[in-house]
Amino acid sequence: MLLELGNWTETGHPTGRRVAFSNSFAMEQHYFNFSTSGQWLWDELRLTLPSSGDPYQTAQQIREIVERETEADAIEVGKDGSRVTRQYGAREFSAGPAVKLRPGMNRLEVVGRYITHAPHRNVVKSKLFQEIVDLLRNPA
Repeated sequence: MLLELGNWTETGHPTGRRVAFSNSFAMEQHYFNFSTSGQWLWDELRLTLPSSGDPYQTAQQIREIVERETEADAIEVGKDGSRVTRQYGAREFSAGPAVKLRPGMNRLEVVGRYITHAPHRNVVKSKLFQEIVDLLRNPA
């Protein structure tokens, strides 16, 4: 999969679109493979907020949890990204997470994207959900 950067929440996250290019382009090494170097991937979590409470405050608290739990990975991928942008002359991108509040079917939804190591994906997601459930059970 090619990491195409675009306007996902205006922070330079991947667009999710698939891109095709000729083999000669790949053979001339006009790309950098993030999945093999650091095994980085973008993951996403979605949850529906309860109808009680301030949804903006809850979304902010969830953002803080996601930022705290994924900060080390974001720093590491940022180092990889800086090296790649210097080497290939590519545009800088943000490795920081994005958490947005969106309308859902009957309630508001929180959608978050964050970067993580592929082998640790399930551990990170489980930890995030555990902390978010604790937050929702015991609002401050």
